[in-house]
Amino acid sequence: MNLNKFQELSKRTMPLQGEPKNHIHKEHGITNYALGLIGECVEVLSAANDREAILKEIGDVSHYAFGLLTFLGEIYEPLANYTVEGTKESIINKIIILSGEISEQVKKFVFHRHELNSSKMILALKMLIQNLVALAGFYDSSLEQICKMNIDKLKLRYPDKFNVEDSKKRVDTVQ
Repeated sequence: MNLNKFQELSKRTMPLQGEPKNHIHKEHGITNYALGLIGECVEVLSAANDREAILKEIGDVSHYAFGLLTFLGEIYEPLANYTVEGTKESIINKIIILSGEISEQVKKFVFHRHELNSSKMILALKMLIQNLVALAGFYDSSLEQICKMNIDKLKLRYPDKFNVEDSKKRVDTVQ
């Protein structure tokens, strides 16, 4: 699955399908997705030694990262002059650091009432995604394959679109 297709398909389970109707909807969407992003990044750290678990978590991080790009009105394109190198552990650390930078921008925007520094957030999100691409390679996978698994999971969990009841049921997980 192409990453731009993943971004488009992810809208199905986003609040308001990723199309905020006003400033409050945008704030809530960005806050929700920033919290989801940082939470899932920590789950990547805790799953690093379990291939199946980390692939799922990389998919979840991707969902939140691409969702934030959607709320910011940005379509993903890789950064031409940003290369990812290092060990699996150093790449996971970069992913966590970048998610922290993104959450810091959201905190300032939502709670401190600063102007949203969307260019800084977009840059950090694109860097984070490129680190996810590199991390997937350590697990003999590709981000495209992982994103397809994530969409399949979300289609099972939310047959139509996001709703609270399906979120609580989580039919895709073993109860």
